[in-house]
Amino acid sequence: MEITDVDTYTLHRPLDRVVGDSRLEITDLYTVVVELETDEGYTGTGWMNSLGFAPDLMERFVDSQFRDVVVGADPFATEELRKRLRARTVYYGELGLSAWPRSAIDVACWDIKAKAADQPLYRLLGGDDDRVRAYASSMDAHHDLDDLADLHGGFADAGFTAFKTKVGDKSPEEEARRVAEVREAVGPDADVFVDANQAWTVPEAIETVAAMDEHGVDWVEEPISEFDLDGHARVAAATGPPLATGEMLNRPEQFVRLLERGGMEIAQPDLIRAGGVSGQTRVADLAATYNVPLATHFYYVVSAHVVSAAGTGFVVEYIPEYDTGPLLDPTPVVEDGHVHLPDRPGHGYRIDPDAKDDHLVTFD
Repeated sequence: MEITDVDTYTLHRPLDRVVGDSRLEITDLYTVVVELETDEGYTGTGWMNSLGFAPDLMERFVDSQFRDVVVGADPFATEELRKRLRARTVYYGELGLSAWPRSAIDVACWDIKAKAADQPLYRLLGGDDDRVRAYASSMDAHHDLDDLADLHGGFADAGFTAFKTKVGDKSPEEEARRVAEVREAVGPDADVFVDANQAWTVPEAIETVAAMDEHGVDWVEEPISEFDLDGHARVAAATGPPLATGEMLNRPEQFVRLLERGGMEIAQPDLIRAGGVSGQTRVADLAATYNVPLATHFYYVVSAHVVSAAGTGFVVEYIPEYDTGPLLDPTPVVEDGHVHLPDRPGHGYRIDPDAKDDHLVTFD
């Protein structure tokens, strides 16, 4: 089989309110889509969400740097294609922005491979469970206490049993009050996670987690800078809740450094930063080696397939504000706090033609 064409385009959706975390605000969503055509009639679809950051660069990156490598390649040879695409970027940085389009291409290849095998992706990867637990994760840093309680109470009413709230830009006492509001809204038996998006120093993390944990915190996510490897181990040793991290990492070696130090107690690879399906499955294997739960970051539609097949697969992240579901055909099913994996071959989705017509944006 051979890839015969690459189609890259961008879809834009404005949000109806400003959302964010401790470090940024988001008003618009851009989804950069990569579709691969093959000589045997299969189409593979991958995508990356820029959250407003440089979607034009991502789209042009595929066309200017990767198209000639991808066209003519075998979509089954994902490891060889990964090496060739990385070789194109090694001299100006194979991590960061350049990882995103490589990963979207990898997702599209795995979509083709599963279609050709006439299997859902999770089955091709070795999974069996077609329901994967999801947690409701909101960009709720700008919600006041009443809105915060209403938001997470609504998630609980919809059937979710795990919830994540943003922290990191307030005093320990204020953060504790916010966690208390979420806990009151979702009940004593639910899982409540907090995410600081690397906002704290090590002492700040230890102090604030101690204040919040009175109300029951089930993991602390990205408390400090991703570059402070030893600091992660110090925070993990000094606090009670498990330390979750990994969404900003690009290579499996980066996960090993934290796993070895005990600074990653829940592994959170991002589908598009960590290398697509190929990268996430590598991290899943590492997590299983260290007996660490896998809780993938973002991109629940595809990542749920990986979690289903992972030895320590735990949960996927569902962010309503960033949901790509409205762009997809058919619409993904998230019910009773679970992602329901489709029984269709591939990852199960394509871009809805009507959504493409409504949201297509072009760059000069």
